[in-house]
Amino acid sequence: MRIIILLAGLLLGSASSLFAQVPASSLAPAPATLTGPQVVQRSIAYHDPQGRWPALRQRLHFTTTNATGKESRFEVELDNPGGYFCYISHPEGHEVIKAVVNGQEVLLLDGRADLTEAERKQYRLAPGIGNFMRNYYTYLYGLPMKLQDAGTQILADAAPKDLLGQTYTTARVNYEPAIGQDSWTFYFNPRTFALQAYQFYHNHTPSEGEYIMLQDEILVEGVRIPKQRKWYLNKDQSFLATDLLLRAEPLTTRRL
Repeated sequence: MRIIILLAGLLLGSASSLFAQVPASSLAPAPATLTGPQVVQRSIAYHDPQGRWPALRQRLHFTTTNATGKESRFEVELDNPGGYFCYISHPEGHEVIKAVVNGQEVLLLDGRADLTEAERKQYRLAPGIGNFMRNYYTYLYGLPMKLQDAGTQILADAAPKDLLGQTYTTARVNYEPAIGQDSWTFYFNPRTFALQAYQFYHNHTPSEGEYIMLQDEILVEGVRIPKQRKWYLNKDQSFLATDLLLRAEPLTTRRL
């Protein structure tokens, strides 16, 4: 599992060569005249034109495949207005739940909360992991809408940049110190403003962090959510994993 408050990329050489700034003249003129906050607002209008993300109640089905080819399946139950989150997986035939219910973290192994230290370590059920998973999935799958959250600092500059041979409109984002120390760059289609990639740096260091490439979309109650995310390390361009959103369905019943 990748750590979420930090993510990004290089693929051929240094960060400056992969994500090189390109002349504004190579882009359509409209994006080059926008500020970072304006770019983000246009992307939100593309992904969530009816403002439905805050009211979303869905069960999302995923697979994740790591660098060795091992595939895992899991589900995420989201009730955004109710503040409910539940991550459900079945490693080695066991049911593992990492959830937040009514503001309280719930960690269960086969329905049990009284876990040994060995079980907590084996199934990654240390205290705090439920809150972490909620923040992780609601942030990543709520982008770019989550860039409206308090403490988000969207820089004014929205310079076009080249990434893997494609030119994107970008927005750079920092967070207030109490939220995170990482710096992010978001890459948008210069015509539709669809979010297509993002990267983060730890402590503003280009060799640290990860980058994520997005592909395809699933329409979920009017919200365009990226279907595939591929993760890579900045420092050596190593492939980490692919997350695939298989399908979504209305959350009519909850696991907890």
